[in-house]
Amino acid sequence: MQYKKLSLLFSLLLLSFLTFSQTNYKNIEFLSPIDFPIYLSGNFGEIRSTHFHSGIDIKTQGVSGKKIYAVDGGYVSRIKISVNSYGKTLYLKHPNGYTTVYGHLSKFNSVFDKLTKEIQYQNSEYEINYFPKKDELKVNKGEIIGYSGNTGSSEGPHLHFEVRETNNQIPINPLFFNFDVEDNIPPVFYSLAIYPINNYSKVNGKNKPRYLKLKKVNGYYSKVDTNQIYLSGDVGFGIEMNDFLNNSRNKCGIHTLSVFIDTLLIYKHSIDKFSFYETGYVKSHIDYAEKMRSEKTIQKTFIAPNNNLSIYKSDINKGVYSFINDTTYNIKFIATDVNGNKSELLLNAIGQLPDFSIRNICDSIENNYMKWEDENIFESNEIKIVIPERSLFESINFKYYKSEPNYKTFSNIHHVHNIYTPLNKAYLISIKTINLPEKLSDKAFIAELLEDGEINAIGGTIINGNIVSETKNFGDFVVLLDTISPQIKPVSDFTYTKNNTIKLLITDKLSGIKSYNGYIDNNWALFEYDQKNDLLFYIMDSERIEKNTEHELELFVIDNNNNISTYYTQFYW
Repeated sequence: MQYKKLSLLFSLLLLSFLTFSQTNYKNIEFLSPIDFPIYLSGNFGEIRSTHFHSGIDIKTQGVSGKKIYAVDGGYVSRIKISVNSYGKTLYLKHPNGYTTVYGHLSKFNSVFDKLTKEIQYQNSEYEINYFPKKDELKVNKGEIIGYSGNTGSSEGPHLHFEVRETNNQIPINPLFFNFDVEDNIPPVFYSLAIYPINNYSKVNGKNKPRYLKLKKVNGYYSKVDTNQIYLSGDVGFGIEMNDFLNNSRNKCGIHTLSVFIDTLLIYKHSIDKFSFYETGYVKSHIDYAEKMRSEKTIQKTFIAPNNNLSIYKSDINKGVYSFINDTTYNIKFIATDVNGNKSELLLNAIGQLPDFSIRNICDSIENNYMKWEDENIFESNEIKIVIPERSLFESINFKYYKSEPNYKTFSNIHHVHNIYTPLNKAYLISIKTINLPEKLSDKAFIAELLEDGEINAIGGTIINGNIVSETKNFGDFVVLLDTISPQIKPVSDFTYTKNNTIKLLITDKLSGIKSYNGYIDNNWALFEYDQKNDLLFYIMDSERIEKNTEHELELFVIDNNNNISTYYTQFYW
């Protein structure tokens, strides 16, 4: 009885805390960062390929150059410009304990733009990561701080906007605050996945996952297949689902997901906030193998031993349920978005007693059993693999074999486990080279062979006839040479009477672009790099080059194996 009282008191305190926290968020009077209605192309916690989305993506009417405003007063705490990630980004620190982030900008306001350009010319480098002193760059609420764009790893013009707790830089769902985003659309369920967890578990008599399409009838989701579900032993579930917002066709992520068996809550997650160090656990949160096979994103409702995401709010036995009784189980899934719109999936299953005589058999030599909590080493005469402790999300039967290539390489092809198993950390891979010319050893690199016939350059350093590097993927690896210099191709003539811009394409098919430097009249010039489009461009700057005169342009581009290309021309501007 005392336990029940304490449990009830804890629940009331938790509810009070959550309500208080939510009220605190709503009491923060942030302005909108744009001066037109907010429509989203992506929301907080949406699952991306290698991470959870840490902000909201605000549509900018399909164009760059829209004014971006400070949502509150404060000062600029960081200015970052990179060729990938958020591109041109501003971080504003506010006195209320929050920091707001504005990414993929095309440019900053005139004050910030002038300062960053000075830093870039001082460093002779396009990328910067500058932390101004407190109050060095003050901003007022509603001040124009920059203009929307498509810089960095952006797939179209938009504003990436974040709200972070200043003291720990943990991002919080911006929609907890008072931004006016219309949403009365509940989440949509597409399919249900049912997973046997071990060798004696079965789904409809088979020891393999079962995927079932779903439909909505009378306000509730159910499976399309009308056949009865039979479950035996330890079983986990997964849901393929999305959320949608008004006035947008973009697929977004849900906020909470709960699973009940009969009346027992066995699993719940809520994506309120998370730290950046844990966002890579998304590869374990989803059915990674199915993602690799079909590109479907199925969120699992059971938790691997080395999945330490903080979004899990409730789980019994890590979300795994034991179906051992010959009875009917009522199973319910509830998904909500941040506005409280809700969808439910209802189904029942008949339990069956499992055959516990089946045991998990771990092979030796070829099938090495690797524990997730340990450092694991695999070694043969041509390869060595060192997987640090806690790099695996769960223990595996490691598999390896090699094969001979049918084209020119400098090693055999090494098939390291499979591409369907995710990793939490990078591991070391060392491959013995075969017939590698010593004079070209600095041009060798490890390549990951992708299914579409392309390669992913891993890099590497030659040590005693072996090439050593690190990677975060299992897959097929081989040693190749890169002796080909990058390509440089102008995409505009050199009259500049219209756009005042020099544009060139720079590409490298093997090891990839490492660096570039452009010079005009023997002085370093600020070329911006749009990496996703292979575009390098320079905007004419009358403060640094003289108008109405002849100029010389010289460009140097180096790849990751130190092959270099140069480009020279003269132009009048």
